[in-house]
Amino acid sequence: MTKATATLNTFVMVAVASSFFCWLATLHPTALHFIRAVYALTLCLWALGWILDDALIVKFKIDVLQYRAVLVGSGVGIAIGLGVILCRS
Repeated sequence: MTKATATLNTFVMVAVASSFFCWLATLHPTALHFIRAVYALTLCLWALGWILDDALIVKFKIDVLQYRAVLVGSGVGIAIGLGVILCRS
């Protein structure tokens, strides 16, 4: 139960932060360019996390399901933030 709560907290944290950053990006054009760069970097790191999952799981000594749940949760949270930026534009 504790791991599920921690995973849900990670999703909520990413979704709130992503929505906030995208809301800020809609306020000023310079912020929009900065947030796009941050999302591009995040996408690269997220894809790298999926590609190198076997090596990272061994290095960090975590459970496979927990690691993938964090990746999926963060991906969905970021998608929610991108939805905010698309709806506000």
